[in-house]
Formats: sequence, C-alpha cells, structure tokens
Amino acid sequence: MNASFLELWLLNSDVRCLYTNFGQLTSIMSEIMLQISDMDHASTDLKSNILTRIANGNPRGVWTPRDFLDLGERDAVDKVLQRLTRAGALRRVDRGLYDQPSTNRLTQKDSPADPREVIDAIARRDQIRVLVDGMTAANDLGLTNAVPAKVLVHTDARLKSISLGQLDIVFKPTAASKLYWAGRPAMRIVQALHWLRDTMGQIEDDRVLIRRLTALLNDPTKGKRLRDDLEDGLTTLPSWMQSLLRPILAEQAGAA
Repeated sequence: MNASFLELWLLNSDVRCLYTNFGQLTSIMSEIMLQISDMDHASTDLKSNILTRIANGNPRGVWTPRDFLDLGERDAVDKVLQRLTRAGALRRVDRGLYDQPSTNRLTQKDSPADPREVIDAIARRDQIRVLVDGMTAANDLGLTNAVPAKVLVHTDARLKSISLGQLDIVFKPTAASKLYWAGRPAMRIVQALHWLRDTMGQIEDDRVLIRRLTALLNDPTKGKRLRDDLEDGLTTLPSWMQSLLRPILAEQAGAA
C-alpha cells in the first residue's frame, strides 16, 4: 500500500467517523430538544392547573407549595409559583406563602393578605398546630367589634413574626397540653368564649351571643363540622362553657 493510498484511506476513515459522530450528535440533540419540549409542555400544564385551583378557591386565600404537590414535583411547583409571582399573578406574602394581589377600593393601595388565611397556610406549610388568641377569634366570628392591635398565635414551633400592613402576627411557643383545640374546626368558638367570659351575665348581650352562636352552628356549609367538633371535645371545656353550649347543641340536634 503506497503512501498516497494510505493517506486517502485514513482521510476517508476520519470523514466516516465524523459523519458517524455527527449523526450521533444530531440524534442526541433531537432527544434533548424533545425532552425540553416535554418539560415546557408539562410546565404549562402545571401552571394552568395551579391557576385553576387558585381561581376556584377563596379569592383571599393564601397558598403554599404543599397545596399543589398532587399536581407536580416540589421543584416544578416552586418554579411555577416563582414565575407567577414575577409576572404579578401572585404575591409572595412570606416564605412559601402566596396570595392573589388585590387593591383596596377606598385607598387604591395594595390590600394586605387575610391574617386568618395566612395563619392557616402557615400551619399547612410547617405542619404545625396553631391556636389564635381570644380577641382575634371573637373578631373573626363577628362576636365583637374590637379590633386586635396584633394577632397572637400559640403554636408548638418557634416562628418569626409576620407583618401584614399595620397588623403583626406574633407566634408564641406553647405547651402541647394547652393546644387541645389548635387547628380544630371549633377552635375560634372556644377561644372567643374564653375571651368573652368577662362580658357575660348581661342578659341582652348574652342573647346576642347565643343568637350568633346558633347561627354559626346552623351554617349550611360549616355548621355540622363545628357541632361535631364541640360535642367531641365538650368534656374538656370548663363547666361554665359547657353550660352555655349544651342547650344550643341540643337544640341544633333536635332541629336536625
């Protein structure tokens, strides 16, 4: 084999190798592009599903990534929530907490997140128990016009305070023995009654309270859960609260 033939053979070998490698590279690139396309499609579907769930929920609801883990992997959910926040569709309230931004009609300024929704979302986010203070509970239920300067939340974890406009949510580590009603359906009723006890004994005020409690326990969507929860934990309540609630619960049971 002369030198010229050998050089030509080697050159052709390099060309054949180049074409083979190019073909493999093209195949690899096609596979990568296909995977990227699938990822973009999956991301679009996840975004659509997350937005649908939010749209069908409470307009003032506060959401955490945990609320969407049945729709996709955690990393993918986090990325979608971050993109929606950058786009202005969502607002980041705190670490891992999101809501839909809204504007106060009177002031035309951003409305702060609903503290009740924030507290419930934190419980879901951190998998902890939370027990709101009595004044906040009474205000939430419409049992008082008193507006708390801050919301005190008893919990089984150590958390930093959160500011929502002019309102601060302060978390206080509390012994488990005092958290029996934490996170339960009737939590706010029990806490509100503890706070209202000093105002009881005035006939007209008591009648207003009983009417309001009756309305709450007769609510078509939440009433049964509240009644069942109170009946389940009734013996753990102080005697004065049992005496107040038993006739109302009995009346509701008779009506049912």
